[in-house]
Amino acid sequence: MTSLLEISTSITSDTEDLLVSDEFSIFNNINEQWALRPGLLTDASRLPEIYNLRLNVWEHSGKSEFVNRKLYPNGWYDHLDESAFHWIVANDENQIIASARLNLFNSLEEFPYYLAVKNLSLPEIMPFAFFSRLVVHPQYRQNGLSRQLFTARTLFCAEREIRWSQVFINNPGIIRQFEKSGYQNIGQAGVSYHPSSDPHLVNVFIKENKYF
Repeated sequence: MTSLLEISTSITSDTEDLLVSDEFSIFNNINEQWALRPGLLTDASRLPEIYNLRLNVWEHSGKSEFVNRKLYPNGWYDHLDESAFHWIVANDENQIIASARLNLFNSLEEFPYYLAVKNLSLPEIMPFAFFSRLVVHPQYRQNGLSRQLFTARTLFCAEREIRWSQVFINNPGIIRQFEKSGYQNIGQAGVSYHPSSDPHLVNVFIKENKYF
């Protein structure tokens, strides 16, 4: 059997250069992953960057019938963005490459999708949180950014003792992420993101938060 020593002494100079290059590449990738961390948006002037990121990602995701430049010429946004808390991840050039938002409600009637979900089994305790608009630029996927954005919003809710959380999900990967954290599918609802669009079905997940 060939030993590690024998393998190492048979490496050519070109191969050594390649390995060193690969090591630096791996090191840089690790550093980049550590540098990519979500933060709460404090500069509202950057909201249009988030809207355009959402539009660009969704328009090329196979879901362009729901979100496209014709429906949203100035980026994908709605009235919930005005009252939402937004988390962003920026790269080393300060470009927003991932984002997610969170809205808090003190009653179900305040919730804009209330009519679509009112027949589902929803908790009556208040307040509750609505997770939405998670988006990650394709070039920055597989860096754990979805999980980080989920964790940041979850901790935010825990600090404020938000009683339960709700999210609409159809993506199987994101569904698994929320299910692992205790979210349960309570049914489906027909929602429309734009007044001119027909409603489409989404899975409604909730989780009651226990703080006591």
